[in-house]
Amino acid sequence: MEKTAAWSGTPSIRGSTEAIRMCLLTASLVGIQFCWGLEMTYGTPYLLQLGLTKSKTSLVWIAGPLSGLIMQPIVGAYADKSTSRYGRRRPYMVYGAVITGGGLLLLGWTSEVVGCFIPEGDMRKSITILTAVMCIYALDFSINAVQACCRSLIVDTLPISQQQAGSAWASRLVAAGHLASYFIGTFDLVTILPPWMGGDTQFKKMTVIATLALWSTVAVTCWAVTERVRLPSEDDNTSVKEVLVALWRKTIHLPSRIRAICWVQFWNWVGWFPFLFYSSTFVGEIYYRYEHPAPEPGVKDEHDALGNIGRLGSLALVFFSLTTFCASVIFPSLIKSPDAPGAKFTPRPPASIPKPFKVILAKAYNIQPDLISAWSISNLLFAIITIFAPWIRTLSSATTLVAACGVPWAISCWAPFGLLGIEINKMSSGSHASINGSTVPGYTAVRGSLDENYDVELEDVRQHRRAFSEGVLRLNHPDEGDAHSSTGEVAGVYLGVLNVYTTLPQFVGTFISWIVFTILEPSQRSDVADEDPDHHRWLNLKKNAPNAIAVCMFIGALCSLISAEAARRLKYLSS
Repeated sequence: MEKTAAWSGTPSIRGSTEAIRMCLLTASLVGIQFCWGLEMTYGTPYLLQLGLTKSKTSLVWIAGPLSGLIMQPIVGAYADKSTSRYGRRRPYMVYGAVITGGGLLLLGWTSEVVGCFIPEGDMRKSITILTAVMCIYALDFSINAVQACCRSLIVDTLPISQQQAGSAWASRLVAAGHLASYFIGTFDLVTILPPWMGGDTQFKKMTVIATLALWSTVAVTCWAVTERVRLPSEDDNTSVKEVLVALWRKTIHLPSRIRAICWVQFWNWVGWFPFLFYSSTFVGEIYYRYEHPAPEPGVKDEHDALGNIGRLGSLALVFFSLTTFCASVIFPSLIKSPDAPGAKFTPRPPASIPKPFKVILAKAYNIQPDLISAWSISNLLFAIITIFAPWIRTLSSATTLVAACGVPWAISCWAPFGLLGIEINKMSSGSHASINGSTVPGYTAVRGSLDENYDVELEDVRQHRRAFSEGVLRLNHPDEGDAHSSTGEVAGVYLGVLNVYTTLPQFVGTFISWIVFTILEPSQRSDVADEDPDHHRWLNLKKNAPNAIAVCMFIGALCSLISAEAARRLKYLSS
């Protein structure tokens, strides 16, 4: 028995050029990454300052993988079935952005809000920590919902020939969001801005700026993109249990190449987890352990250590994001596109080019890597960089290590989504959408922009198949063949599966971090004298002691080697 999916309208993006349309389509990722950048920069030192040990803080970050494992697949599946007149993805993006902004603001003012209800004492400290942790969980759950829909929107809107380009633009905007977040964080906002503009601490002001950035960029994407509207059908009432069962079924019955992509992503993220969550604390702790000047005798070194670590970490991450952005701009021109005709014919240089240059161009094309090879190389490069983390002893070296990781990160933000989008669209182009008994090629296009032939083809269908009702596209697909939808109907489901393989390794990374921190830094220091500054209680400043964060990064490097080998094997795997 077949299910019928009915659609109204044609997807489109505002803008006069392809670059503008791509920017508008992926603009929301800037705000999302601004929020992630804030959490990665200030999250760990903020919780340490509140009184959590490193081992307990590592368990807090299970919120990220837990929210991704639960929220992204559920939101993706429900969005796939959404019949909102505003489209399937944009309403969820708006709701998630509102919740995320509220959570950010509450996180910045946790102590003040709790202080309004709980008097000074141990109970107030415990409630403050609990509230901060709950805010982080709410943030991670809501922002994962926004991110899932943003990624699905790209797959829904672009044809197969533009999937790799769309993912490349997404990678650029991700880097731009991180760069903006870290760059702003390098400034002493408390000195620059008055207290009434975002509070009286660096962290509070950053939460306000991040909220405004998220709301504005999501608004831009929602304004610029017009989605095709899914019309109601009998199978729209889907429970959470059914969503999770369907996700499990998809996860264990993946096409071979999609399964291989997911396993590369799994080991890749085991490696990236400690870097993403602890890099700013790693940089700040290196500085305080080896280079921070000792205070004058009898003078207590009281200063905003959290803000200082945030600025030092932000500066390192500015270089990281700048490297990522530059790599995201350069690499797409150096890597073969999915529609590059390497297996069919060799491209010919223009006749006007002198013969010696033609030979050079031909050789350059032969050595030009495809996206899979680039992903494998980037994973290997990340492993080589981070394996030296335990031997870092200076602030400049720590900053250089963080900045260098921007190169592999550019590929890691681009490759899995680009490859998955290609596979999803290959499946849909292999089938045909039925239009009242006729067939049309199964792909999604952007009207008047990224695929200029779409309107022509659709008009031809309308002229020759008068039974096709005006403005409504009906697609028939079998019960078990929904993977072949030509409208990207199940893009949210497959992206949810990829997200499972992105979040499960974060549980592994969290567990590894917890073990390492428990062994090497079991608790906050109790041997601190009264005259010592407060940051001595939550920073490990023993120069000869092992650096627990660096050890976690070293273990991550070993996992990245596995990811590099898995990506190499993916290249030779048939569909």
